[in-house]
Amino acid sequence: MTSWVLLAFVIGLPIAFWLGARRADKAMLREREETEDSRTSALAALAQTRLLQAHQQALMDSIDDLAWLKDRDCRFKLVNRKFADVFGSAPASLVGKTDYDLSPPEMAAHYQAHDRMVMETRQVARYEEEIHRENGEIGWAETIKVPVFGENGEVVGTAGIARDITLQKRYQREVEFLAQHDPLTGLYNRRHLEDQFEVFAASHTRFAALFLDLDNFKLINDTDGHSVGDELLRQLAARLKGETGRNDLLVRLGGDEFLLLSPLGSDSPDALDDLAGRIETAIGTPYEIGSVKYTVSSSIGIAVYPEHGNDRQTLIKHADIAMYEAKKKGRNRICWFEEALASETVEQRRIELRIREALKEKAFDLHYQPVADTQTARIVGAEALLRLRDSHGAPIPPARFIPVAEQTGLIEAVGEWVLDTGLRQLAAWRAAGHLNFRLAINISGTHFTSPHFVERLAARLRETNVPGSALELELTEGVLMADADANISTLARIAALGVALAVDDFGTGYSSLAYLKQLPIHRLKIDRSFVKGLPVHPGDIAITRSILHLAQTFGFEVTAEGVETREQLEFLREAGCPTVQGFYFSPARSAADFEVFFDPPRES
Repeated sequence: MTSWVLLAFVIGLPIAFWLGARRADKAMLREREETEDSRTSALAALAQTRLLQAHQQALMDSIDDLAWLKDRDCRFKLVNRKFADVFGSAPASLVGKTDYDLSPPEMAAHYQAHDRMVMETRQVARYEEEIHRENGEIGWAETIKVPVFGENGEVVGTAGIARDITLQKRYQREVEFLAQHDPLTGLYNRRHLEDQFEVFAASHTRFAALFLDLDNFKLINDTDGHSVGDELLRQLAARLKGETGRNDLLVRLGGDEFLLLSPLGSDSPDALDDLAGRIETAIGTPYEIGSVKYTVSSSIGIAVYPEHGNDRQTLIKHADIAMYEAKKKGRNRICWFEEALASETVEQRRIELRIREALKEKAFDLHYQPVADTQTARIVGAEALLRLRDSHGAPIPPARFIPVAEQTGLIEAVGEWVLDTGLRQLAAWRAAGHLNFRLAINISGTHFTSPHFVERLAARLRETNVPGSALELELTEGVLMADADANISTLARIAALGVALAVDDFGTGYSSLAYLKQLPIHRLKIDRSFVKGLPVHPGDIAITRSILHLAQTFGFEVTAEGVETREQLEFLREAGCPTVQGFYFSPARSAADFEVFFDPPRES
């Protein structure tokens, strides 16, 4: 039976016993005055009273919560053992005492004020209150007090039950905390930002939104595990708190993204630059986790309310745009929002959507630009070039959609589509008898370094029945130089498949010759920027001759890109460049249109 059901007995049966005992006491006194013979009856009545009191106490003690009865003077008439245990006493020893005998004066006054209110209003009272324990801890109790009525309906006292709800209160507070805070760092979360943004805006006429994103946090998570990443975020959050003021609002948006709202004064630009600089420095200071030191940098975007947005979504979006501009400019820097960035971002997101649609609907096109032998003008290969059109059919330049694919992480999926489509087309041409032909396909750094790239490449060669010697993969100098040791191993595995490797746009990067000669490179491709000035510009002439000499020294093949005139072709032929490609021979064509360049097919 629960405490709430037993409360009815506390109010009912025990009070009946109490009132019955009072009547029995009076009857006993009358009988004692009337006659000595009534003594036996009085003793029997007293025994009955004691029995009723024992039953009453047993019933009270069966209640799991603290329970008591008080008279009109707020003196305890009956308490259960749970109640007495709080004060280290026996229940009987507390009868006749008041709250002032048991509790500090201010608490006693508080308890008796509630008692009087219950008796005056003749209503049930339910409330929660703090309990200050003897050991200094603070707990919580839920108390219910009810008026006790006599035979004629008069209030003769109160009855009460108190239940310890400290654990429930702690749980409730924890739930409320987690609803508004990030459990890992203790910072406010996105929900709190949504709830409090209007309040913050109403309190500050101008303020800045600083959008912070860590630059290389994913690498730490991937290489050292999430436990290290979590500890780094906890330390970082503590540093951010140390750099912010009491009027600032610091929020962890999720992952490695944070937002700071900071009020602006008359010296706002300088003060804000100073704040952003301190935050940047604090984040960049090494973190010691275990016996290892870790370093991260941050990209910070800043937008100002209300100039850059007078509502939460717009302001944060513009701060986010500025943050991405900081990443585009090389990371580890601070950028302020400008309206031009918003227009560019809208265009980038439009292109991103189109890329996703094209991947889903297989709406990309692969065109092929012929590679010609400079001595015979015969077509000896082709470079596969990706094409994309918008929803209205207008072409989107590769210089626009390729960077978007890289920034959004879609470049790997795009690269897989190109590799698959290119190899299937090459297989079709070979099946038609065009065997002395090599297809070049560009590979991005993200695609090249993705897990199992070599395994997927080998599987596609098997599926299409294309020999590795018919395929050439082009990588830029930047990709090759990014992680020398890892790249040497990957390139060796690709070369083991028979696939040729080319350095695209050679001369525009910072290749180390000592490093290049260690790689299984087959071809150098002279960038079109050097070909454009041929045969007139002395600098382009010198660079082109140097590349051709270098290639001859190391045994590399060479292809010059961007050949558009006869004069360029003749210079390159005389300089010893074996192959070229460019508009002089043909722009990139669809697979069907490209077939005009093939020699009559040979028997396989």
